[in-house]
Amino acid sequence: MCALALLTAALMLLPDMLIGPTQWVTRTTANRTMDVTWRPSDGDVFAALPGQVRPPADDAPYAAFRIAWDAAGFRLPAEPHGAYPVAVFGDSFTEGFNVERPYSDGLADALGVGVRNYGYRAYGPVEVAQVAGEFAAAEPRQWVLWGYFSGNDLGDAVRGPRIDARSPVAAWRALFDRLRPPSPTPTAPPDESGAPRYNQPLPVIIGGSYYDLAFVSYYAWWQQTPPDAASSRNADVVRAALDAFDAALPPETCRAVVFIPPKERVYARYIVEGDRQFVNAANQRVVTSPGGTLTFAPAPVEDEAAYFDSLYAHRDLIAALLAERAGWRLIDLTPAFEAAAAEERLLYYPYDTHWNQAGHDLAAQVIAEAIKDGC
Repeated sequence: MCALALLTAALMLLPDMLIGPTQWVTRTTANRTMDVTWRPSDGDVFAALPGQVRPPADDAPYAAFRIAWDAAGFRLPAEPHGAYPVAVFGDSFTEGFNVERPYSDGLADALGVGVRNYGYRAYGPVEVAQVAGEFAAAEPRQWVLWGYFSGNDLGDAVRGPRIDARSPVAAWRALFDRLRPPSPTPTAPPDESGAPRYNQPLPVIIGGSYYDLAFVSYYAWWQQTPPDAASSRNADVVRAALDAFDAALPPETCRAVVFIPPKERVYARYIVEGDRQFVNAANQRVVTSPGGTLTFAPAPVEDEAAYFDSLYAHRDLIAALLAERAGWRLIDLTPAFEAAAAEERLLYYPYDTHWNQAGHDLAAQVIAEAIKDGC
């Protein structure tokens, strides 16, 4: 019993060493430099939809580049500056770990000033708030931006800790999970001929262009927020993140939320009709649970025009939250990305949920134009 008590105490006191990261805010790439060769098979849809995505026939690299992170674990700018009057916060879309030049570097080029990137993969509103409290006012800022990814930020607002080291039972369970051999990756069920039957990618036709794109459906589901979403626990956490910026910054600092639409929002209307009907039949939308947390409920699409209109609800929710406070503006990337998609431009990786270099370049252009207009 004494040995068990000592081991439990060790797990509680040294969880990062014995179990692994205990907080989403933990940044594991501090002071690292990495050479990246980014291939279609590196896409995150394979992890998000195990056994459902057909491997790419051509796995030739998209790009090869080098990434470096500073002592705090944030990506270093492509060109160093003496000062950084603009700072961007967010998740993997902002960090841009799978492109050579994230939109923060493009923004620095467009504005001619230093732009500091405080984005990190998997961050949600809680982590962004913590980072804002530490770094938003690390030096004088003219602009502070939150790159808000509408595909999962609202859901991540109320997630639990990565490993709950506050509970002895949870700590032991996490240790056993770490020691347990990994489960085999699910495989696609066979069809009549015995070949694997994959759900993804889906065929997308825009004008004269054909793409095979893999989609994560629940990113589209998160766009369909209900009218009462502003009173949810999720929205309150987003408000708390905005409060963290406000508490850290002087009133004269310009601040904005950059609304990032998911691939599913931009390209879903171009899925070939037969496959689009399959996606529509499996659709779910956001509802408010009795406890005040946002969750999903089945909502098969019957009217496509009304469905596509409903995909703006999440953007409208964020606009409403910003309207509650002074000093904030919304920079909505959706119109520019929809227009570029209609012109047959591919802005996201086919087998990944993130932007390719063209997506980052377009985001930088739109944000720079908005900043030049002033607060």
